[in-house]
Amino acid sequence: MVKRPGLFGAHWWMLALTAVLFALVAAFVDLRPKVDENFFFSTGDPQFRQTKKIEKQFPSPTEMIFAVSSRDISSPRYLARIQRLSQALKGIDAVTTVKSLTDGPKDFADAAASPFWHRLLIAPDRKSSNVVVFMENKDPEKTIKGFERIVHELDENDFRIHIAGPPYVVEMIRRSLAHDFRYFSLTAVVLFSLTMAAMFRSVRVFVGMLATCSCAVLLTLLLQSIFGGRIGVLTVNLGTIVFVVALSHLVYMTFNWQTLARRLGKESGELAMAALRMTVPASFWSMVCASLGFGSLLLVEAKPLRELGFGGVLGSIVAFVCAYVIYPPFLRWAVPHKTKIAEIAPPRKFWTHRYALLSLGIILASAALGFGVTKIDTDPSLLDYFKPDQELRDGLEYVDRSGGSNLLQIVVASADGSPLNTDAAYERMWGLQKAFEAYKDVGPVISLPTLLAEADRTPFSFFFSYETIMRKLEEPQHARVAKSFVNAKHTEAVFVLRMIETGRDKYRLDVVDDLRAIVRKHGFKPVLVGGIYYLEGRLGQLVASSLVTGLFWLNVLFVAIAWVVARSIRGTLAMIVSLSLVPLCMLGGIGWLHVPMDIISSPATNVCIGIAIDSMIHLVFGVRRAQRDGVKGWDAWVAGRREQWRGIVYSDVIFAAGFAIFVLSDFPPTQRFGLVVLAGLIIDILANLFVLPLLGGATLKVRSKG
Repeated sequence: MVKRPGLFGAHWWMLALTAVLFALVAAFVDLRPKVDENFFFSTGDPQFRQTKKIEKQFPSPTEMIFAVSSRDISSPRYLARIQRLSQALKGIDAVTTVKSLTDGPKDFADAAASPFWHRLLIAPDRKSSNVVVFMENKDPEKTIKGFERIVHELDENDFRIHIAGPPYVVEMIRRSLAHDFRYFSLTAVVLFSLTMAAMFRSVRVFVGMLATCSCAVLLTLLLQSIFGGRIGVLTVNLGTIVFVVALSHLVYMTFNWQTLARRLGKESGELAMAALRMTVPASFWSMVCASLGFGSLLLVEAKPLRELGFGGVLGSIVAFVCAYVIYPPFLRWAVPHKTKIAEIAPPRKFWTHRYALLSLGIILASAALGFGVTKIDTDPSLLDYFKPDQELRDGLEYVDRSGGSNLLQIVVASADGSPLNTDAAYERMWGLQKAFEAYKDVGPVISLPTLLAEADRTPFSFFFSYETIMRKLEEPQHARVAKSFVNAKHTEAVFVLRMIETGRDKYRLDVVDDLRAIVRKHGFKPVLVGGIYYLEGRLGQLVASSLVTGLFWLNVLFVAIAWVVARSIRGTLAMIVSLSLVPLCMLGGIGWLHVPMDIISSPATNVCIGIAIDSMIHLVFGVRRAQRDGVKGWDAWVAGRREQWRGIVYSDVIFAAGFAIFVLSDFPPTQRFGLVVLAGLIIDILANLFVLPLLGGATLKVRSKG
C-alpha cells in the first residue's frame, strides 16, 4: 500500500480536502479588497484621533474636486457647461451640495472679486475652475462610477474635466488592487505551477505541490476570515506570499527526495518519509524565522502592516503544517524521474572553489549599496501610486498643479487664549492666511478670515461686529457654514489647506512642522492637525519605522536561531553577516535608485529576507549532515553546498518566475513589489552559495617560506 496506494489512498483524501477548502472559501470568505480613507490607521492611533476630533468639532462633508479647464473660463459657453455639469452632479444620490461658478457666487466677476469664492473655485492661473462636490460617505464605488459616467458624457477638448479628492483616489487604489488580485496573483500561481511542472516532469508531484500550496492559501484565508481579518491594501498579496512560503518547503523536500533516490534506489518505499525526516528540521526553523519576520510587523502602528503581520504569521504556520501533512502522500504516490532541468549541474569541482574574490566583491558592493539606506523615500508623493501618462495620473497632476490635490487641516487658537471674534484677531488671522499661502507646498487656503471677508462684502456689514456675523453664519438660513470653520466658543478656528504634491522635497511631517512654526510666529498656537495629507505623512513615518523596528528585532531573534542551527560561533556570525547583505542591497539599491517605498511595496523586504533565511538554514543543515558523516571543515561546506544548491537556485527560479509577472501591472506599487522581490532573489543566491560558505568554513592557506 505504501508503494501502490489504492483508489482511496491518502493523496486522494488530500485532493478532496483541497476541494472542500475551496468550496468553504468561495462560500464564506469575501475576496474583494476593502480600501477606504480610514483603512490605514486603527482607531487608537493618536494622529487618526486628531483627524476625527477635527471632523467632529468642525463638521463638513467629504469633498471632491472637478477641475475644469478651458481657454476662457469666463465665457458664457463655458459657464453654461459648468451649470450643466453642476446639475448633473447634483443628481448623484450621495451628493449633498455642489459649489461652482454658477452655484454660489452671483457671477464670474463676483467669484473673482471674492476672497472666499476665488480661493475655492478659481485656479491661481485662471485656466480652470473648480466644481466642488460635497458628498456622504455611502457606497463610494457606485458614487465614483456615477461621477465617471458624467465626466465621460460632458468632457470635451475645450472643456476638460479632471477629478481629484480622497474618495476618488481611494477608489482607484481599490480597483487597481482588485485587478491585480484577480489577474496577477492567479497568473503568478500559474507561472509557479508551470515552472514546477517543467522542473520535476511528474504529474503526481505537480498535482501534490499545487494541492498543498492551494490548501495553505485557502486555509489561511479561511482562518483569517474567522479571526475577523479581511482582504486589504497589503493582505491582497497574502495569498501569493503563503503560496511561496509553502512551495519553498516542498521544493527542498522534493530535491532531498530525489537526492535520496540516487543514494538508496528509487524503488525504496521509504523515500518519502526519509525526505520528510531530512527536510523537516530545517523547515521548522525556517517557519520560525518567517513567523518572527512577519511577527515583527505586529509591533508597528500602521494598521495594514499589523494585518499583514498577523496574516503572515498565520500563513507561515499553516504552510508548514500543510507541507508536512498534505504533500508526503503525493511523494509516496510518485516515482522520482531524472529530468534535464533538474539534472543540470556545474562541473563537480565547481563547488570546491572558495570564490574569495567574488564573495569579497559581493560584500563590498553590499556595503556601498548600504549607504543608500539613508536615501529611501518612505513618504512618496500621492502621484507615485499611479502610472505616468495615464488619464488618472494626468488628472491628478493637473488638479495638483492648479491648486493642490491633498487636504490638510490645522486648528489654531490665540496664544493667550483670547477669542477670535475681534478686529485684532481677524487681522492676525489674515496675516496667518497669507503666510500659509506663501509657503511653497501650499495652494489656496479656506478659513474663517476668508469667510468673514466674504461677509464684509455684503451691504451694511460694517454695522455688525465679527461676533454677530459669526452667530448669523451659524444659523440654518446660512447653512451653518461658520460651524465648519470656528468652534461654538469662538476660541478655535480651522484652516483648510490644499497641499501641492508636485515638487515636494520634504517629508510631509516636516512640512507640517514648518506650518506649525508659522502658526506660532503669528501669535497663535496649533491645537490640532489632521487631514489626509497629515495621515499620509504619518503613514510614511510608520513605514520607515517598520523597516527599522522589524529588521532590528528579526536580526536579534535570528542571532539565537542561527546559534541553534549552526552550533558554532563562526557559523552563527557567518549566517548573520550573509543575511545582512540581503536588506543592505535591497534597501540601499532602493535608496540610490530613488524608488518610492510605499506601504504596498514595503513588505517585499520581509518576503525576500524570509526566502534568504530559508535557503541559509537548509544549507547549514546540509553541512551538519556532512559533519555527522565524518566530513570536516571546508569539505563539509562543499558537501552541503553540493547537496542543497538545487533547492536554493531552483526555488528562487520558481519564485522569480511568479513574482516577475507583477512587473507587468499598471499599478506602480505592485510593480515595485515584484521588482524588489526579484532583486532580493538574486542577492539571496549569491549570499547563500558563495559568501556564507566562505565565511563559515573556508580556511586560510599560509604559504611556507622556503
